Amino acid sequence: MSETPATHLARLKVAHPGWSIHAIEPGKGVGFTAQRRTGHGGLRSIYAPTVPQLEAALMEAANGKAGS
Repeated sequence: MSETPATHLARLKVAHPGWSIHAIEPGKGVGFTAQRRTGHGGLRSIYAPTVPQLEAALMEAANGKAGS
């Protein structure tokens, strides 16, 4: 049974509850964003063109990589 992009995105939202995860609005581009507040009052944003790439970026962020 294959996973659709919508179910993959929903699974990411559950797996990363500290992040606000959304598809970019139609007409404003293509891809997905994730945002969360940092401990210093800033905002951390991640952009990826596909759901699997967003998942990889979120995993890197969770492991303290990619400029967290």
